[in-house]
Amino acid sequence: MAHHDIDRFNQWAQTYERHPMQSFIFGPVQETALQLAAQEVARPRAILDVGCGTGRLLRSAVVRFPGAELVGVDAAIEMVKQAEASFPSGVAIRFQQATAEELPLQTAGFDLVFSTLTFHHWHDQRKGIAEVARVLAPGGRWLLADFIPMGMMRYVSSLLRLKRFKDRGRLERMLSDAGLAVVAERRVPRLGGQVPVLAIGAKT
Repeated sequence: MAHHDIDRFNQWAQTYERHPMQSFIFGPVQETALQLAAQEVARPRAILDVGCGTGRLLRSAVVRFPGAELVGVDAAIEMVKQAEASFPSGVAIRFQQATAEELPLQTAGFDLVFSTLTFHHWHDQRKGIAEVARVLAPGGRWLLADFIPMGMMRYVSSLLRLKRFKDRGRLERMLSDAGLAVVAERRVPRLGGQVPVLAIGAKT
């Protein structure tokens, strides 16, 4: 994540949970990701959220996947502090500051990895993809949700030079280079089809 992005999220941390986008965008995206995750991996042993923010997705994962080990990482330390404060004692969860490009986590350790609306913030997306591939357990799934320009939006994205938002073809080539492939997907309701949730696994 670029330094200016990290600074912005650090400043946003205390009010992040109250932002209107939680209801209109973040909430529906996370719920769709959790639904597809449960369809793909019914009983995960360990779950990672890359770019966990204040921990909203993992709070839902506690209920949906009881007994799973939960880990959240975020590049913004103030987001990590807010996430730690949001969980009651006794919940098996760990938060730490880290970037997608350098995950301080065990290889093949996670059955589910989430990244919801964070991929476009990754400073080196190829390196981040390689790191996710490294920590993903055999048979595991990476639930990637982000704005992926489709139809006319591809031309708008190109015109505005929005290079951080990859179109579907470019993204799938990047995944393939890391030994990964899209195995299932689900569209987030009410977002014009421009934000899919992709379930990604090892390429066969």
